[in-house]
Amino acid sequence: MKKIFQYIMLAVVTIVMASCTSDIEETTATTGKNNVQLVVGEFPAFGDSQTRAIGTPDEGKTSWAEGDELLLEMTSKTLGTKYAAFKYNGRNWELASGELSYKEDEVPTFPHVYYAPNYKWEAGKLVLKEGKVAGTDEYIEGKAEITGNGQGINVSFADATRNYSRLRIATNPAMNQGKPITVTVKKFAPANILDNVNCIYTLTPDAKGNVYLYGLFTYYSTVSVKSGEYSLVDYEFYQETKDGISYALNAYAIDAKNMTDTEIENVIKEELAAGKTDIKLILEPYTSSGVFSAISKGLSGSADGSIDLSLIGCDRIPRDGLLSVSALNSIFLPDVTMLDKRAFLNCKYIETINAPKVTRIEQEAFSQCPSLRKVILGTLDYVYGAANSNDGIFYYTNTDRINLYLHESQKVMTFNSNYNIWEPSGEKYLDSDEFYVGEFLGYQFRSVRSWE
Repeated sequence: MKKIFQYIMLAVVTIVMASCTSDIEETTATTGKNNVQLVVGEFPAFGDSQTRAIGTPDEGKTSWAEGDELLLEMTSKTLGTKYAAFKYNGRNWELASGELSYKEDEVPTFPHVYYAPNYKWEAGKLVLKEGKVAGTDEYIEGKAEITGNGQGINVSFADATRNYSRLRIATNPAMNQGKPITVTVKKFAPANILDNVNCIYTLTPDAKGNVYLYGLFTYYSTVSVKSGEYSLVDYEFYQETKDGISYALNAYAIDAKNMTDTEIENVIKEELAAGKTDIKLILEPYTSSGVFSAISKGLSGSADGSIDLSLIGCDRIPRDGLLSVSALNSIFLPDVTMLDKRAFLNCKYIETINAPKVTRIEQEAFSQCPSLRKVILGTLDYVYGAANSNDGIFYYTNTDRINLYLHESQKVMTFNSNYNIWEPSGEKYLDSDEFYVGEFLGYQFRSVRSWE
């Protein structure tokens, strides 16, 4: 005679952190003449990293929910290996597919038990469900064993193995809820995938504005997030993420296109009052000097070098646009093509300027920026001002401390003294002698690297 598990009753509904302990209540379900007990341990919560934390920590999933599935493999010496999927209906775990069976006089073993929402059993192997993509959900392996009297199964995730981390990407729920975002990752090993891959995901934020990626991000992994035409964030990892730890990336942007200057100033102050230091604004392509004045005023109460600012949608930083904004630590300008005269003059604490579409730069744009360490530019075709002169773009800025990133299509720039401008020649910069010694526009840099 064999026992067939048709239903599994949920034994634990109170979920706590994986490192905690709690009493486990047992329930029974009758199948034929036999009482079968299954004890399911608590759902294992992720550990939380404070790295780039965004506002109030969001733990993500912390408890079993309706629709969750468990995938079990059971081996019987007599009946062989069986595979089954059980689905939680909000109260009970019900057999969704397959079967688990064994003879009454033997003790079966459970080589594997998984919580892996993207996967299903197929011919004894876990394969991706149709429409699912690796890296967009959990892949946790727990343990299962028969009880001493042979009447039930203990399922535990207390020592669940996660050889991956979680990245929470936080967007603005008012702007993005129900609308997909595009997430491009490079050098990323999705959960259950050993090798690094490059992936483009289309993900829909939840009610809180979050989307999640599960996998390993390593040194120089990159993540780019776009909402429609807008680039919300470009991030590069400088150290490997840790297994079982959750990280957060800010893609929360404020749509300021239809705001007045005063409203923009006030919304920045509100963000700062809420403890936020990573400010993202979506602006009109042509943004007036008044808007930049409002941005500067809004940031004026912040500590020196404390703000990471993103200005999305605008295509130009006007003359003196961010002059002497000491609060800036970094700035991301995904759509800007031109930096006018003195755009960042005397931003004493700015360390990073990321402007991947810039093609034109005018005098003193980066002058008197002693903390500047990283500059990312597009394919330059016009730069105004002789190197090391008082109208040079890096005047009174120590370029031998700067890592410069140029697009791979960049040409060597030659100086036209008649017009006091640098213009592209026909030679590819990456093939030039200047590239190998770290020189560009007459300046010596700590390094010059290419991006594509």
